[in-house]
Amino acid sequence: MIRLYYLEYILLSFYFLFGSTALGIKEALGEQGINAYAVHEKGITGAGVNIALLSNGNIRDGHAAFERSSGSAVKNYDFTGSGLSRSSHDTHMAGIILSAGSANHPDQIGIAPGARLHSGRFSNKNLYQKTITRALDDLITRRHCRIIMTGIQLPKDIVPANGDSKWTQLYDYYAETYDVIITPAAGNSAGTITVFGDGYNGITTAGLVRSDPNGPYDSIGTASNPGPTTDGRKKPELCAPTQGLTAPTGSGDDLWKTLDPTGRGLTSSAIPHTAGVAALLFEAAAKSTVENDDRTEVIKAVIINSADPSAFLANGSIASSADSITSWNPKSGYGKLDALKAYNTLMGGPITPNTLSKKNLGWAYGVMNADQEHIYRIQGKPQLRLVVTVTWHRKLKRIETLFLDESPRFQLNLKIVSPSGNVLSFETAGKDNLIKTDILLKEDGPYLITLKNPTSAKERDYGMAFELLPLENQPSNIP
Repeated sequence: MIRLYYLEYILLSFYFLFGSTALGIKEALGEQGINAYAVHEKGITGAGVNIALLSNGNIRDGHAAFERSSGSAVKNYDFTGSGLSRSSHDTHMAGIILSAGSANHPDQIGIAPGARLHSGRFSNKNLYQKTITRALDDLITRRHCRIIMTGIQLPKDIVPANGDSKWTQLYDYYAETYDVIITPAAGNSAGTITVFGDGYNGITTAGLVRSDPNGPYDSIGTASNPGPTTDGRKKPELCAPTQGLTAPTGSGDDLWKTLDPTGRGLTSSAIPHTAGVAALLFEAAAKSTVENDDRTEVIKAVIINSADPSAFLANGSIASSADSITSWNPKSGYGKLDALKAYNTLMGGPITPNTLSKKNLGWAYGVMNADQEHIYRIQGKPQLRLVVTVTWHRKLKRIETLFLDESPRFQLNLKIVSPSGNVLSFETAGKDNLIKTDILLKEDGPYLITLKNPTSAKERDYGMAFELLPLENQPSNIP
C-alpha cells in the first residue's frame, strides 16, 4: 500500500478531464450562462492578469484566437525536460478564457480575452513533486500568475481526495503563501471528487449542461464528479458550462471544435470559467483605489456568494417560512457561476466592523488574533434575504518536501443576530474553511454579523462577502 504523506515524490499516471470527443462560447458566457459579457461591457476583460495552466501538454500559441497586436496571448513552458508538446485539450481550455475570435469565428469571445496565459507542461505521463514545485515557483514568482488552473486529475484509487495528499498540500501551501487563486476541477467519471479538486484553498468547479438544448445551463452532467470529499468537506463550490462550447483546437491555426456536445459535463471545460471570472475581478481590483479587494480570500468569497443555486430548482422563489437555508449541493456546489453578480459585489466596496452599512452588497477583509471577534452591522428590511459567505486559507508549514498543518488550525464561527436580539443563524465551519448562509429577514433595523476566532491561532486573515436580495430572487429549497 502506498503511503503518500511520507514520500518525497511519487510516480503517478493520470487522465485528462476531457473525454475523447469534445455548440458556442457565446451562449455559455451570455445571460443563459455565466453572464461574463455583461462585465466586458463595463470595460473589464482581464487585462493585465496572468493565468497559469499546468497540464500534460501545451497550447497552440499560434492559433488565430490568441493573436494580439503585441503577439500571442499565450506563452508555453516545459518543466519536464521532454520538450513542449502541443495539446488540443489544453488549447481548448485556453480558448474558453482567452479567445478573441477569428475571421471564421468572430463571435466566439472568451471570458477574459484581455488576460495572458502561461501554459506549463509539468507532466509527461508521470508526475513528480519536484517538477510541480519547479513549475509553481516559476509561474508564480517569475511570471506573476495570480490564477492557477490544472488540466488533470489523479486516480482516486491511488490518491484519496481527503486533503492530505502531497499534491493537495502543495497547492494549498502555494495558494496561502503567495496569495493566488487555485481553480481545480471536480473531475470526471470517478463517482467522487478527485485530486486536485479536494484542496482547501481552491475553488472547485463542476460541469454544467443544458436539460433543453435551446435553454439555459441548468443541470449537472453525469460525468462531473459529485462531492463531498472523502473526508466530508463541501466540494465542489461552483458549477460552470461545459456543453456545446466552440473552442480553438490544436490541430490548426484557425480550427475549432465543439466540446462536450452530448452534455456529459466534462470539467476541463468548466474550470476556465472560474479562472476567467477571477481574472476579471483581479483587473477590476487593479483599477480601483480600494485596499484589499485583490486578496484571494475576498475574491473567493465574492465569487461563491454570487453563485446562483436557483437554476437547479423547479421553483425559483423561497417560501416565507424558510428562515434559513444551507445552499450547498453535492453535485452543483453553491450554484452556477455568475460573473456580473461577482463583479457588482466586489464593486460594492468594503464594510468595516462596528460601523453601520446601508449597502445592498459588498465585502470585508480582516485579520484576527486568538479568541477575537469582528462584528459587522448591516441595515436590513423585512422580506429581504441576507446571503453571507466567509472564507479563509488553510495554512501549512513547509519543511523541504514535508507539509505540516497549522496547529491549532484557524477556524471561524459565524453568527447573525436580528435587531431585536434573536440569533437567526449560528454556524461553525467543521472541516471546511468556508461558510455560506442565507437568512430571511423579518425586522427593520441593523443586523449583526459576528465572526469569531475560537482558536489560539493568531494574525490570520479572512474574506467575507454579503448581499441583500428580494425574496422573489431566492430559491425555495436546495435539493
